[in-house]
Amino acid sequence: MSTRGTRVYLLCSRRPIVAEFCLLAEELSAQGYKLVLVVPNGLWHLLPRPLPPGAELTGTNSQAWRQAGMASLAAYVAYALLRRLGRLARQAGLQLVADFLDTSEAIARGRSFARRILKLGPDGAAVLTADDRDIRVDQGILSEATRLGMLTLSVAFGKSDVATDTFRRSSPVYQLANGPWKGLKASIARDYPQGVRSDDKGRQVLFFRPGEYLALRRCGLLFPAPWSYGGGTADKVSATDEAAAATMRELGVQAGKIVVTGQCSHDTLWRMNQDRQRIRGQLDEKYGFSPAQPLVLVALPPLSEHGLTDDTLQQNETGFLFEAMARLNGKNVLVSLHPRQEPAAYQALAGRFGLAIATEPLREILPAAQLFVAYSSTISWAQLLGVPSVALEYYGFGYTLFANEPGVEPALTRESLYALCETCLRDDKARQSMEEAMSRMPARSLFDGKACLRLVEHIARTPS
Repeated sequence: MSTRGTRVYLLCSRRPIVAEFCLLAEELSAQGYKLVLVVPNGLWHLLPRPLPPGAELTGTNSQAWRQAGMASLAAYVAYALLRRLGRLARQAGLQLVADFLDTSEAIARGRSFARRILKLGPDGAAVLTADDRDIRVDQGILSEATRLGMLTLSVAFGKSDVATDTFRRSSPVYQLANGPWKGLKASIARDYPQGVRSDDKGRQVLFFRPGEYLALRRCGLLFPAPWSYGGGTADKVSATDEAAAATMRELGVQAGKIVVTGQCSHDTLWRMNQDRQRIRGQLDEKYGFSPAQPLVLVALPPLSEHGLTDDTLQQNETGFLFEAMARLNGKNVLVSLHPRQEPAAYQALAGRFGLAIATEPLREILPAAQLFVAYSSTISWAQLLGVPSVALEYYGFGYTLFANEPGVEPALTRESLYALCETCLRDDKARQSMEEAMSRMPARSLFDGKACLRLVEHIARTPS
């Protein structure tokens, strides 16, 4: 075990990482570590009951600060006033000032939270985060852990995607040649060239808004390789496979920072993969599926939930997808929602087309599927399981994420969706070719149920 200590802090600041970190917490507990799950109040419902053995739960709201004493509560109030000042600046149209205040406050609050609430100290082994590039309290906590000599580790749970990152920065405030503060943005580009990329229209965009950049520079926390997972301030980053590690290196992450371990969720997939028939039988009984027909699993894209479209377009796209799936395979279609999606928002639409919405996590039911339809990094899960996928690539974002991926057919137009799904389900030769391509994937060498163990072993091996 590491000479650093025995306490590991897991910063569960993103919905998808909660389940990942709970799986990792079980392995950490089995290896004798003490665990602290740091979870915002809005995500507590995602936690398993009971918690992993020996795990402590810490919130990030005012109650946690109040319980730490009046001095801590006063600090929380001071940060709240700074946040209010930032909102007022934004309402007044002072975006540069607002971004600077918001970023500075989040970092300062994270550092204070680490000292006052988490009490980082000599017994700490490591601080783990979902993405070391998030501009939130995580940056302050990582900074404090680094100051104390603790290991900081970013646990990747998806693929670095520059295309999506640049698409989300399409507004003029990010563009070098457009929008406000052109002189300041040009200066930032000269001083911080790794923060500049070209979007799908050839426009140069910044990773940070100018106010964010100035605050991070002032705090000494600029990210070395901002366009990649692991390109932030953590000491190390785990990669889901060698291909992901190569992408990180191409995007500027130092090779010595990367640890190839697999993904925590892969361990659950690996266990479930040993029992496909039983899982399928349970789903048939619960949802009234015909055992004689293949099961199509649809991961509903969270376009509006991720700010890529508005709610109206989300509902329209969902209606089209549900109608196509109902024509494709009748009632043997199961819809899996993203953690950000509320079932109530989609239940009526699913019912209109006779489709069922799963109550189980995707990782627990995907092994039973014969076809996976998605626009998500979870397509990599289907590839590990040998389940053919159709990727919904017709949304017009200006890039294709899953072209030339083994076992994946990209639907580049809405008109092609139905035919591609039919081919994957009914054409035995096409299906066999896809399955053979997936069986040769290098990532399968890490698909052994030991991803969590590799992460824990890395923490244990890291010297103080």
